[in-house]
Amino acid sequence: MAASANHPAAAHATEMDFDLDLHSIDIVNLDFRDDTLYLIETVKQGFSKLENHCAILKNVKGRVLVIVKGGKMAVFEEMSDAEIKANAPRTQFIIQYYKETMPKGLAVAISVKTEKKTYTLSCKDKKLHFKEGAASEKIDGKEQDILFYQEKIPGHNDKMQFKSFLYPEYYLACKQEKKGIFKLILKKGNQDEEGSTKFIVCYDCGKTDC
Repeated sequence: MAASANHPAAAHATEMDFDLDLHSIDIVNLDFRDDTLYLIETVKQGFSKLENHCAILKNVKGRVLVIVKGGKMAVFEEMSDAEIKANAPRTQFIIQYYKETMPKGLAVAISVKTEKKTYTLSCKDKKLHFKEGAASEKIDGKEQDILFYQEKIPGHNDKMQFKSFLYPEYYLACKQEKKGIFKLILKKGNQDEEGSTKFIVCYDCGKTDC
């Protein structure tokens, strides 16, 4: 940071010679490779934890997101308020907010604390899964697979979309599979008539110990 005119160090500052012969300066050719530039960008880009909130996540049809199969997969199911409470903590998600060094949106990680373990949603290699462990306090070039940008949807104040940080063309979505199963997936693009990438985020879930 440059010293101000009133700072004691300013009295000892060397006056810049604006008549310097520019032809006497050696110009260094910086031949960066693509991976070097990516590394520099990665070092610059960092995330640090802010507050978190507990939330119930639903698709546009009102089906509730719940963790199944030992915490490895999430599906949407029709549940009453009593059933949501009875299936806690598998229906109560932790949305962890991050401060970004170069803000591009509202960066979040989505975790769930089951009876025995904590799992955090990851989209590594464009494959969506919950990996064991809580979201990190700080994220630089590593673990960016857990980051999503939570985006508001114009005209829908109660609905959100979650865009992958690593793969900006991909969004969290609800997909109906065989036997009437509605699964949480990573989908390319966010435009569809069914609203599969739209989520209802209910923060008032009655949980206070996230």
